[in-house]
Amino acid sequence: MSNVVHIASVCTIVPAIPTRQPCTLWLCNSQIQLLSENYLKQVYYFPEAVDSSPGSFDRLVTSLKVSLSQVLVPYYPIAGRPRIAGLDRPVLECNNQGVEFVVAFANASFHDWGDSMKHCSIEHELNQAQTEITDHENFPQLKVTKFRCGGIALGLVTTHIVTDGSSIFAFFKAWSDIHQGLPPPNPPPSFDSSILRARDPPSIKMPIRDYVAVAPSLAQDHTGKSGEDISPKYHVREFHMSELQLSHLRHEIASGPFSYGSFPTSFEAAAALVWKSITEARDLVDTAIATFVYSGSAKAGKNRRHPPIPDEYCGTSAMTLVLPCPARDLKNKHISLAARLVHDDIRAITHERFQSTIDWMELEGIGGPGRKEIAVNMRAEMAVYSVDLVTFPVYDVDFGWGRPAHFSLVLEPWYGNGVVVFLPTAQGGTRERRIVVMLLEDEMKRLLRSELLAKFATLE
Repeated sequence: MSNVVHIASVCTIVPAIPTRQPCTLWLCNSQIQLLSENYLKQVYYFPEAVDSSPGSFDRLVTSLKVSLSQVLVPYYPIAGRPRIAGLDRPVLECNNQGVEFVVAFANASFHDWGDSMKHCSIEHELNQAQTEITDHENFPQLKVTKFRCGGIALGLVTTHIVTDGSSIFAFFKAWSDIHQGLPPPNPPPSFDSSILRARDPPSIKMPIRDYVAVAPSLAQDHTGKSGEDISPKYHVREFHMSELQLSHLRHEIASGPFSYGSFPTSFEAAAALVWKSITEARDLVDTAIATFVYSGSAKAGKNRRHPPIPDEYCGTSAMTLVLPCPARDLKNKHISLAARLVHDDIRAITHERFQSTIDWMELEGIGGPGRKEIAVNMRAEMAVYSVDLVTFPVYDVDFGWGRPAHFSLVLEPWYGNGVVVFLPTAQGGTRERRIVVMLLEDEMKRLLRSELLAKFATLE
């Protein structure tokens, strides 16, 4: 099924109360590092948003535009644009440029894929706007698509420059609340990234393991990720881990030879499962260094920032962390080893690990013209690159049509080989897991034959 989504209109939504000018936000080093990343695409599915009365969808669109303009007042940086050219250091200009708002119709019904929409084959069209994203001048974009059944899809295209996973869902929650007539968030969101500033002078007190500085032309080569679809075809499969399967997995790890005195968390268990299973499916040589890549937020954990980052901070506060292990150990030893490595690495996320990395980026001259780029220290063919959204309020969104039936993070080729997304389920919340995996065809075939993975997760 293709070419079933037709765009009806495109406009730009700006804040209802314009942000006073000039307004420029300083970007921290982790935000600047993400300027070279590609765009994030997300889709929400609401099955009963539009009733059969005449003009129902038009009224819904009008109300969405109004509430979006209102939520852009406290979330004003989302209506801004990064400024890169001609500056020693990029900034975010909060210049009321707005959000591109696209209205579309789909010649399809939710029932074509089942009410849950887990296997929607047109999700790439549900956040593909009329304006092609070629640079930072035309983001973000929002697309509302009406289906024949009365359901709608809300697709958002954004980047990590302004918001990360912990804050983009707060934006959706605030938007849906305002849409229903509730007050804006109080206290209002803060975007002051100076709390993540380098020391003066910068001081590196810990080895830098997670990033490397490379020439701009080599940045993509180092990670193996590319914004162009020149890579081999990837295969995406989704697995479901029930509450019972997750419990059995955690007990398996807790009783293993590398158990670590505390019951493994759900993330440690799920991370160990995919890291070991994918490493086995890749059939890496024993001497290869397999890496597990994950995100560590400076907000989480009492020892990660001193003073702590305020709860209302909505800028990017996460860093990418890279955990290495010889492939022979992951393949030949009990899964409790992988879990222990993840557990120990998370416990090692401290204020100084964050601060030394920030200071190192500063010394490397991040963002300056002709300077080196900062790349994640990984090789895609040997890495499992995880995105964990389980603990975020993904489904805590209600525009007045009920909670979404499904949420999807749309995987694009630029994510590269070995991407794994952990998601909550609409029904089971954080007690269950949706695990979305993208691999090369041969690796995926071997993964689907994994007895270990099949024991604790079910192919959807």
